[in-house]
Amino acid sequence: MSSIQTALRRTISRAMAKRRLNIHDAPKKEQFAQRCKVLGLNAPWEDYARARAQISCNLDEYFAFELFGKDGKLRDSYLTMDRQEEIVNKIGDVYVALAIPGNKVLFDAYFDDFLKREWINPTDCTADRFLAFVKKHGKVIIKPAALYSGKGITLHRYESDRETLKTYDELYGAGVVVEQLLIQHEQMNRLNPDCVNSVRILTYTDRDNVHMLLSTARSAAGEGIVDNFGSGGMSVAVDLKTGMFTADGIDQDFRRIAKHPLTGTVLKGFQVPNWDKALEITERAARRAYTLPQCRWVGWDLAFLKDGDVAILEGNWRPGTLAQNTHEKGIYRELLKLSDKL
Repeated sequence: MSSIQTALRRTISRAMAKRRLNIHDAPKKEQFAQRCKVLGLNAPWEDYARARAQISCNLDEYFAFELFGKDGKLRDSYLTMDRQEEIVNKIGDVYVALAIPGNKVLFDAYFDDFLKREWINPTDCTADRFLAFVKKHGKVIIKPAALYSGKGITLHRYESDRETLKTYDELYGAGVVVEQLLIQHEQMNRLNPDCVNSVRILTYTDRDNVHMLLSTARSAAGEGIVDNFGSGGMSVAVDLKTGMFTADGIDQDFRRIAKHPLTGTVLKGFQVPNWDKALEITERAARRAYTLPQCRWVGWDLAFLKDGDVAILEGNWRPGTLAQNTHEKGIYRELLKLSDKL
């Protein structure tokens, strides 16, 4: 292709990107101004427009990655949703709600030995078996099979046979998985004892190696049972080698927080327990996932248990990008290079 053609394509691409921005400018500008107000920033809208044109970031990514305080080179290090879409299409990873690990029922079946908990599919069991399961555990967690970001997750406590059988009738055919509650390590209770505080590790697997690119911890910022950042939680960067928190956290409004808002635990310097075991389990799970069709880029959510073991909560296909928040730089260039090898 000639240099003239290349320049023309770039010009057209920039013009189209600018047009896409202009179409939705009004509501986005309002959101942008509101977030700047919450964060006490004086960032101009034009700075977001430049970042968007450079790396195709959305508003959440702009604030989560604190791009307002970074130069063009550092901005270019971040993986955005648009960039991730290009990479997963390149490597052929398929995103289908009924596929493993996009479906929690299928995921639990295929990765059962990594879960460290009992589970049941209400649509695949009798009422008596479901009742026995709930009575055995007393309190169980109900997860919609095809939703994400902690959406729709609820708790069910055994109160009577009648109420539990009523719940069974409601869940039958609804596409959910019901799981035993995990008991987490006392160290993780220091963050928030009311939820399972998890760590996500992002992996890219090729035919020879499992590459771990990033790790980020999440916790419920209040008294909710779900630690997902998209459901009101908070997150903080974790050092891949040591399992130590390396920065202050960030809440859903993208504000930096030095202490956990519920317990007051200082975040920077907090040590995740049994980190070596977490890395070993993640590597094995990623290698197993690679045996599935088009399952190379996965975010693994881990729980750290009272008995010293580590459990996989779930695997996230096309795991999103906000896990990069509070890290000093992004993982785009590393992932892009790795994606050349399948």
